[in-house]
Amino acid sequence: MFERYSAQVWGGLHLKMPDCICDVKALKRTPVQNKQIVIPAEERIKSAVCNLKNGTPTKDGLGFLCHVAGLLGQRLWFYRKTQEYSDKIQIDADACIKCGKCVLVCPMNNLSLSEGKMIADGRCTICYRCVNQCSKKAITILGKQVIFQHSVSDFH
Repeated sequence: MFERYSAQVWGGLHLKMPDCICDVKALKRTPVQNKQIVIPAEERIKSAVCNLKNGTPTKDGLGFLCHVAGLLGQRLWFYRKTQEYSDKIQIDADACIKCGKCVLVCPMNNLSLSEGKMIADGRCTICYRCVNQCSKKAITILGKQVIFQHSVSDFH
C-alpha cells in the first residue's frame, strides 16, 4: 500500500502494548502488569525519536517475524469478532446521558446525537475510544458490560 502511494518507510518500532479492551476479558493482564509494559515502551519510543532526529531511524518491527507476530497476535485472534462492525456497538439508552464525549473521540465519525438519542452509523473499527470515555459505562462493543476503562493516565 505504501508503494502504491509513493510513500517511503524510513523506520519502524515494534512495541508490546498494554491491554485496552475493556468490555470483554479477552486479554488477561492486570493493570499493574500493563503499567510494567508501558514503562519500557515509553523508553523505546524516546530512543526512536532521538534516533530519527539524528538521521538514523529505528528499524525494529519491519521484519518478517514481526509481521507474522502481528498477524497471529491480533488480526487472526480477533478476526471473527471484527468481521462485521455495523452491529457490534451497543449503547444503553437508559444509562447514556448524551454528553457527547463518545462522539468527539470517535475517529470514524460513527457516533452522533440525533433527536436526543445516540446513533451508531455502522463504521465502528473497534478502537474502544468511545467505551473508555463514557463516564456512565453505557457503551459496549464485544461484551455485555464494561469491565475496565483505560486511558493513557492509567499507565503513568
